[in-house]
Amino acid sequence: MYVITGATSRTGSVVANYLIEKGQQVRVIGRNAERLTTFADKGADIFAADPADPAALIKAFCGAKAVYVMLQPNYIATSTDFRAFQDRIMDAIMPALEKAKIKYVVSLSSWGADKPEGTGPVAGLHQLEQRLNRIAGLNVLHLRPGYFMENTLSQVDNILTRNTAAGPFSPNVSFPFISTHDVGSAAGEALIKLDFLGKQVRELHGSQNLTMLEVAAIIGKAIQHPALTYIQDSQEQTRRDLLNLNFSEHIIQLILEVADAMNASHIQMLEPRSADNSTPTSYERFVYETLLPLYKQRTTNS
Repeated sequence: MYVITGATSRTGSVVANYLIEKGQQVRVIGRNAERLTTFADKGADIFAADPADPAALIKAFCGAKAVYVMLQPNYIATSTDFRAFQDRIMDAIMPALEKAKIKYVVSLSSWGADKPEGTGPVAGLHQLEQRLNRIAGLNVLHLRPGYFMENTLSQVDNILTRNTAAGPFSPNVSFPFISTHDVGSAAGEALIKLDFLGKQVRELHGSQNLTMLEVAAIIGKAIQHPALTYIQDSQEQTRRDLLNLNFSEHIIQLILEVADAMNASHIQMLEPRSADNSTPTSYERFVYETLLPLYKQRTTNS
């Protein structure tokens, strides 16, 4: 049996469905049992639990062949200590893995997780890797994907309200863009194979590196706005925008820190792109299949 934490998340849901489609026995963990019912309809065992409850996780992990481990990536907008939130989840996961005698883990990490600080919330994933690595006898594969394509869905709001793509990133620095579907598929494949021993890292570069100017051009072509471009907002502008969305100053500072780290290449891939670390979904495909329908829906409803 495979156990999937964060099963209703973008990557966790893909991992769970990948394994179910391969005929594997799967247990999915999530806070809300009702949101897990789609997996139950496909034959999965559902387990509702708070991700910071170690006793519940011990029960959930018992009998597992392998576990997909992730820290819930969604920001709590009003949080004043996001790292403490990450630590509470890790404080539950680590003893549960040990007491359930789990032998294999695939963990969702991130590019930049090699750095202990200066990377915003990614620093918590550095800690996740370190703590998993300290569990004796555990074989763990840390997946370090690049920048999620889904993060650019917020550009729909910018385009509709400002007639431009915008954000805190430098317009000419290229990032490795990857879809969360490809990340989940890579994790599912790794769980099926279980061909890793000890503590290993695997980078996932996505299909291509893009600058934000190139991102804007691809979006512009899809929405029939060929003049669409990208502008880099100042930190003050970004802070004002996020405050208007009720983000706490603490969370805003983490977002600005990770943006600065990406702009300065403090966050970067450690190995060159290759066939082994590239994934199939292009940004063009993501835009046409995911971003464009959202844009059309928003323009219809506005």
